[in-house]
Parts: sequence; C-alpha cells; structure tokens
Amino acid sequence: MLVAKTSLREKTELENKSKEKKAAQLKEFVARFSAGTRASQVQSRLREIERLEPQELKKSNIQRPYIRFYPPEKVSGQTVFKVKDISKSYDENFVFNHLNFEVSRGDKIGLIGNNGKGKTTLIKLLSGILPLDSGFIEIGHQVQIGYFPQNHSEVIDKKSNMTAFDWLKNRREGINDQDIRSILGKMLFSGDDAFKSISHLSGGETARLILGGIMLCNYNVLLLDEPNNHLDLEAVSALSWALEDFKGTVIVASHDRDLLNNATNKIIAFETAKPYIFEGNLEGYLAARATK
Repeated sequence: MLVAKTSLREKTELENKSKEKKAAQLKEFVARFSAGTRASQVQSRLREIERLEPQELKKSNIQRPYIRFYPPEKVSGQTVFKVKDISKSYDENFVFNHLNFEVSRGDKIGLIGNNGKGKTTLIKLLSGILPLDSGFIEIGHQVQIGYFPQNHSEVIDKKSNMTAFDWLKNRREGINDQDIRSILGKMLFSGDDAFKSISHLSGGETARLILGGIMLCNYNVLLLDEPNNHLDLEAVSALSWALEDFKGTVIVASHDRDLLNNATNKIIAFETAKPYIFEGNLEGYLAARATK
C-alpha cells in the first residue's frame, strides 16, 4: 500500500510537469498570434491549455513514526545469552525440555511458530520475568535489555492517570523535557497528545509509546514479543527498518513475514517438540524446510 501510494504520487507529479511544459508552449503561441489572423488556431490552443490543467495532488494521509534505536551507550559482551539445558513446563506440560543455544552480540533472531508454542515463554525467561524449572541462562557482560511485552499492561498501567509525557519521563533518570517531546513527536504524539492520559491510549498508541520508551534508553539488547500486533502498516515498516539498522542484538517474536525477512539473520522455529535453530532469515528457513 505504501509503495503503491508513493508510485501513484510520483506518476502524477511527472504527468503534471509534462502538462506544464506543453501548456507553456501553447501559451507562447497564443501570445504571438492572438492579435493576428490565426484566431481559430489561437482558440484551439486556449481550449487545449484548459485541458492541460495539472491534476491537483492530494495531501498525503500517510503518517509514519520515526523509529530508531540509537547506538547503545555500552557495548555488550560477545556472548549475550548462554542458554544451558533449560526446561519450563505449565501444569506438567513441557514448553521446553533441555533446550540449549547461545546468542552472540549482533544476532537478530526471529522466533516463529503457532501461538502457545513457547515464543513468549522464551522471551520472558531471557528477560528474567519467568523463573526456570531447571537449567540456567547466563547473561553476558554489560547486557542492557529493552523489553516489549505482548501484553502491554506488563509495562503500562492503563488504570493510571499518568500522561504519556510523564510515563516516558519516568523511563530514564535525568532526561530533559525537550528529549521527551522529541521522542513523542517521532511516535506521532504531537501537540496536546503528549499529555494524553495513558488510560485513554489506543492499542497502537500504547505500542508506539512503549517503543518510544525503548528508544529513549539506548539498550544494547531488545526482546520484543509481537511488537507489531497493534501497529498499522506504516509503523510496522518503520519498526522493520529500525531493527535492521540497530547496532545491538535483537530477539523478536512475530508473525510478520516482511519484518522477519528484513530484520533477522537467525530463526528459532517452534514447530516441533524441540525448537529448531536456523542460520538465516525466514525466507531462507522456509526454502530449506521445503527441500526436506
């Protein structure tokens, strides 16, 4: 949709330039011969000039947030997570059993699979929100984690009367008001929207505010659980570009194929009894699976 709208506008702009050039030539003819004996030709040219009136370009209604995760202030160690023999179950139903893998600095890992297969559980285990049943997760040197939960209420209390501005201000000590307003503007909270109560935010606004909080803090590791769920197409594409450009480490659970193709270099697939780790993006994983 975004590409189609942009292409249509570019096409209209080119057509308008062509019409303006042709109209200028016709006007020159009219100016030269309007007082002479070629009155019929002049009238014909005038009618053609009217037909060449450039098409009015409608103001674009595309609003895209500016999402950028700025270079981390501290660089993590080469090994970000070392997952050793971990197990996790709910009511005696194993989600993982003796799972092992490592995450290195700069990895951008996409978690894929049907709902309920363990993507959210893994992100919560890595973030320290859930306890392990067995095994251990070793967190690397100077790892600073930015967490985006699938359930926004984990980080934003929608019953609170706190404003979006105040919520962001509490995310980082010593941040000045100008920097907060800058982030809010990039997340499409303009004017008085910056002081909107978080209890009145839509799902998309809440998601953008959480992303703004992550942008504010310069984390070097991002754990994102379905961050695109409430975002529109423009925001999802902006998020994809931001993750692709990010200089740190990313683990993102998502069903969005474009995001997983463009912003990841590894896949952990929750499609069998044991998660499968693939070196490459989603497109590469699907191609490899199709040959089996």
